[in-house]
Amino acid sequence: MFTLRCQYRTFASRGVVESSRQPVKCSIVIPLLIQNDRWLEHSVISALRQTAPCEVIVVFSSKSPQSNLEVLRALRESSNNLILASDDTGGFPAALNVGFETASADRIGMLMSDDWLDPRAVELCIAQDADIVSTGHTFFAADGVTAFREIDWTPTWERYEGLPTLERKASFLKHFFLLRKSMLQEIGGADESLGNLAGIDDYDMIWTMLEHRATVALVAESLYNFRDHGGERLTLKDPQESIRGLERILRKHGIGGDEAARIIPRHSRWYGMPVNEAYRKINAGNQLLANDKESRVRSRSE
Repeated sequence: MFTLRCQYRTFASRGVVESSRQPVKCSIVIPLLIQNDRWLEHSVISALRQTAPCEVIVVFSSKSPQSNLEVLRALRESSNNLILASDDTGGFPAALNVGFETASADRIGMLMSDDWLDPRAVELCIAQDADIVSTGHTFFAADGVTAFREIDWTPTWERYEGLPTLERKASFLKHFFLLRKSMLQEIGGADESLGNLAGIDDYDMIWTMLEHRATVALVAESLYNFRDHGGERLTLKDPQESIRGLERILRKHGIGGDEAARIIPRHSRWYGMPVNEAYRKINAGNQLLANDKESRVRSRSE
């Protein structure tokens, strides 16, 4: 939480950075633990080259490899809008909170270090006057070229408004997110007590903001690009560990019993494998169920 933050540092004083760059409309926070150097470079450059001026804050860990740091230092030599900050805890929510604290803009976006943004992401989102702005996204293979178009996501207001609970609304909203800093401060940022788990940023934190009556706007375009690979990613942790993390999130929001038992399978079926593989598995299972249902109906009619 913002009020409980550990100390952090930047490679350059904020005064020097502020005086040598153009005014920014958005701060983009990129938490970094360990990443493929090329993917990291691609991610950071996509944030730096937004059509609306942004500052990009990469929060690295003591576990981040030297090669990652060399990539960041090289990029900083050519951009005054790149800020490097450190967080020694190595935790995902803690790194997000360091980034949120460091941000000078009132609107803050989040980007994972293996993903990348459409150049217009900030420009299109910043035009929306809301505490939470959410967009569509596209999944790509590890090569960053092969798109999995069958799992593209484009949000619509009609679908969002029709959802019955805040939990379902929080699940519906997805990256890219542009969040108002004052609302992040109100909720205390990312909840570090939950541990390192998928959903800290794009589920629990969004859910908490909605509980605080955050306003929402949608941009019905794919502006966030996921690199769907089998390497290091929180969604690829042991599924049972991820389920225990999800249970902690649900308990935090007062959900247990039968309701939790209905929610957990909806999320956990995506755990432990790349999204495109999970999608194919779920789709195949749905087809088997449909075929089985059709077979039962046919047998009853004969």
